[in-house]
Amino acid sequence: MKKVMSFILMCVFVLAFAFGCGNSVVEAKESGSDDYEKLNLKLSTSGTNLGVDAVTAQYFADAVKEASGGKIKIRVYPNCQLAGGSMAKSIELLIVGGNYELAVFSGSVLGNIDARFLTHSVPFIFSSYAEASAKMDSTGGEYYANLMKEKGLVYLAGVHNGLRQLTNNEKEIKMPEDLKGLKIRVPSGEVYMKTLREFGADPIAMNWSEVFTALQQGTIDGHENGYQTIDSAKIYEVQKYMTEWNWSYDGYWLMANSKDWAKFSEKTQKLLLEKAKEAQAYGRKYLEDAEKEIKKDFVENRGVTITELTPDELAAFKKAARPVQEYFIEKFGEEATSAWGLK
Repeated sequence: MKKVMSFILMCVFVLAFAFGCGNSVVEAKESGSDDYEKLNLKLSTSGTNLGVDAVTAQYFADAVKEASGGKIKIRVYPNCQLAGGSMAKSIELLIVGGNYELAVFSGSVLGNIDARFLTHSVPFIFSSYAEASAKMDSTGGEYYANLMKEKGLVYLAGVHNGLRQLTNNEKEIKMPEDLKGLKIRVPSGEVYMKTLREFGADPIAMNWSEVFTALQQGTIDGHENGYQTIDSAKIYEVQKYMTEWNWSYDGYWLMANSKDWAKFSEKTQKLLLEKAKEAQAYGRKYLEDAEKEIKKDFVENRGVTITELTPDELAAFKKAARPVQEYFIEKFGEEATSAWGLK
């Protein structure tokens, strides 16, 4: 009888220990997500909700939410809507703080606070996304990260906005003289204004949210942008001609307000950086894959005439752009221009 009682007591002890350990494991797993602070963050983008900036931002938001067990939620606001559609105001609000903690903005938006953020957009630095990525992931990205730090921003990641093409409603553009007198919308920034003037056009700075209507009403004759941005805004509905010339490269940068960033726990910062890099890889591939399909769609389904320049025609534009390159090498300085490979 004593042996039976001893066996029963031993079984009870073993079961109690097993259940106790089981609960500890569950609690340990749950505490992993409990370590993240509860945050509801806002993220502003300058393009439409279909643009690569918003697509990348949403991927980032979803990845952060999932990895944090739903503790960290990020809401994406496209088209600079939290700044009334103003690209210049949108970057100012990010720096001031209290409006949104995060943003994915292009170089043309960042150029409103410091013209050196347009170094990568000086004409004809890059001819491929591989070249642009190499600089963004090394000296160019490092230079911008330091520049952002000076402005109260934290660099998280960089994706492609696109190699920029030209659209217009008047005629095929093959040589610089074909642009003479055409009113071409550009983002604000001396790089865009000066280059298009050098090509013979009449550049007009305009917020992106106003461009479709301006093209539709004939206020401007054309504009320049990347394939994906042109497609997401349905510019093909109001433009007949496109010139593929890859004249300038622009990127999108995922960044945070530095004061808000400092308030996040170390674990949250680590998570945001990790998911930003994942979003970076996703966003770059998304744009490169999308452009191939978009170009085909423009020709086959949208009635757009795409002019691909011959080597001689492209050389004429590069020759016209050389004084612009020399001007910005002097203006931006050796540190900025060498970081992005401008010689």
